[in-house]
Amino acid sequence: MKRFLLLALLAAAPSVAPAQMYLPPVDRCASDRSFVAFRNALNAAIARRDAAFILAHVSDDVIYPNAINGSRAGFARYWGLDRPERSRLWRELRAVLRLGCARDEIGQLWVPAANLPQADGTDAMSFREIAVPIVPRLPLRAAPSDTGPILARLRWDALTTPEHDDGRGAWVHVWDAHDREGWVRRSQIRQLTDYAAVFEKRRGGWLLTSFIQGD
Repeated sequence: MKRFLLLALLAAAPSVAPAQMYLPPVDRCASDRSFVAFRNALNAAIARRDAAFILAHVSDDVIYPNAINGSRAGFARYWGLDRPERSRLWRELRAVLRLGCARDEIGQLWVPAANLPQADGTDAMSFREIAVPIVPRLPLRAAPSDTGPILARLRWDALTTPEHDDGRGAWVHVWDAHDREGWVRRSQIRQLTDYAAVFEKRRGGWLLTSFIQGD
């Protein structure tokens, strides 16, 4: 399942040279009016931290991290929805919903979806250290400080992060596709193996059926 989270991000784009590697989100779900209406309602529920709305739109077999047998109750426990004001779910869901959407061959909708170049031999391992900016004109700085000189402004650039990055610290050392290296704020980039959501239409309504990280 985790491998599919990565493969679902792949769009039918030709291979490109590394210097052209930009990964903007693509929205291939906008033509489905029912999903657009649901997504708007979901974003509104996230803004007001509405746990009841979320749980009403989570499948009873939902997949979430560390779940052996998915369940709505287990999802609620994992994300701490008994105390919605403290739950991390809102931040994570808000982030993925900004980053595109694509439909798979069986009608599931995958969020996020990036316009990724495909190349022979690509597998899940090759995505582990790739991240993209999620703010406009992200400054690539010469030092891990807001006062560090700006080396470049990044927009959807494919960024390589350290292989053994532990995910801690406010700053990340990165390299872009032009082989420039510098520092960016961790909160302003997103790994391709970060959380992804899957939505399915069941009995006429949209449900969240999976929300896990890739590997």
